[in-house]
Amino acid sequence: MNTPLHGKDILPGAGEYNVEAITTGLAAFAKNYLPKQAHDQAQTWLAALQQRRADVAKALGTALPARPPGFCIGCPERPVFSALKLVQQEIGDVHVAADIGCHALGTFEPFSTGHSILGYGMSLASRAGVSPMMQRRTLAIMGDGGFWHNGLLTGVQSALFNGDDAVLLIFKNGYTSATGTQDIISTPLEAKKQAASDKQTSLSHTNMTIESTLQGLGVQWMKTVHTYEVAKVQALLKEAFTSDFNGLKVIIAEGECQLERQRRIKPWISKLLKGGKRVVRVKYGVDEDVCNGDHACIRLSGCPTLTLKDNPDPLKVDPVATVIDGCVGCGLCGENAHAATLCPSFYRAEIIQNPKPLERMWAGLRSSMVRALQTA
Repeated sequence: MNTPLHGKDILPGAGEYNVEAITTGLAAFAKNYLPKQAHDQAQTWLAALQQRRADVAKALGTALPARPPGFCIGCPERPVFSALKLVQQEIGDVHVAADIGCHALGTFEPFSTGHSILGYGMSLASRAGVSPMMQRRTLAIMGDGGFWHNGLLTGVQSALFNGDDAVLLIFKNGYTSATGTQDIISTPLEAKKQAASDKQTSLSHTNMTIESTLQGLGVQWMKTVHTYEVAKVQALLKEAFTSDFNGLKVIIAEGECQLERQRRIKPWISKLLKGGKRVVRVKYGVDEDVCNGDHACIRLSGCPTLTLKDNPDPLKVDPVATVIDGCVGCGLCGENAHAATLCPSFYRAEIIQNPKPLERMWAGLRSSMVRALQTA
């Protein structure tokens, strides 16, 4: 064949194919095969991009610290990896077949969970090649997007047909979140979103398509848990790994994608505030006097809003944990502290906007009492 073929000679062999990578490759192609104008336009855009980077670097003065990829603030998948960390301390290490999706970020610190990623929805199928070599049951993790894309047939159907004794955990967040929260078969219906009186509530439980599909296929051991309840997730994982049931065990971890929830919550709260309605938001914090400075909470969470600050006690050198602005009130920090029996330094605060007259009066009395009890 006389037709020239190009691929990795003009496109990178690894990494993400973002707009810049594709434009660079197409510019090289255009230089040889297209009119000069096409190549010049691509080079002009690339040069402008490089100039903007140089301008930003000059304005900053020093380079920003490297930020590894991680889950979004309040992501419903983070608590499950915290629970998995805790359960492995009880029963020992397990082989985890990871998958493509947001949950693949669990392979990074502080979780470092996932020994293989084969393809989208392929975790349960790839686990089949490893299970015979393991001393205990293996765990396959996939999202609901991967489940519908590939996992249902290549994974679940195959495991049932072969009578595999394995554990499958499905993240049911309601969307294909990693690529832009596209709707899938198990996405909460728009009517449910509109009808919800409290827009802050997770709605992933309102669509039971995954559950009914698994039941119809013949799954006998299937249990559901809310992802933010870390102690319950931990207990259910332990049950799945130690159960006498010989066959496929499916855990459905429910928790709606936080990005989609915030897109629904923020306009709703803004509308309530403009109308003078009472609005209550939840935020978590750390009592500096109680925090012991061992930072186990950070190693078990990895939440970007849970970080460090200088210890206010001049006699202590270890920094204390603190929750910065951006907290969405998911409660994971408190759940982890309870499940792992960490120091009881976390507190839950309710921020009330447009309070009622009686609430204003009580707030004034409390403030006066606190000031009276404070030392000079």
